[in-house]
Amino acid sequence: MIYPLAFGFAHSECTESWTWFLKQLRNVIRYPERVMFVSDQHAGIFAGMEAIFHDAAHGVCAYHLSQNLKKFCRQRDDVIKLYFRATYLYRVEEFNCEMAELKATHRKVYDELLED
Repeated sequence: MIYPLAFGFAHSECTESWTWFLKQLRNVIRYPERVMFVSDQHAGIFAGMEAIFHDAAHGVCAYHLSQNLKKFCRQRDDVIKLYFRATYLYRVEEFNCEMAELKATHRKVYDELLED
């Protein structure tokens, strides 16, 4: 299950604000190693996670990643379709198969996804 845990207001979306927010959140989470965070790729989030929740799992939101991919690929609908097909798979073998197809047909996109 996915539960929105908290929200906060800050002056700007920066490392300092994210670190403050994550410190407040850390005060109420007993077992951070059992928590999975999913976020966009903002550098401040990654820095705050490393400083405050270094033992917690952290993944990138598929929607936000797709938006970055759309910017990177421009008008390449075939790439976006491959990405979403892989994203919605539940079995590792099927996911790996779709990613292999993406790698074979669009190597730069594949490398960009893995880099992020």
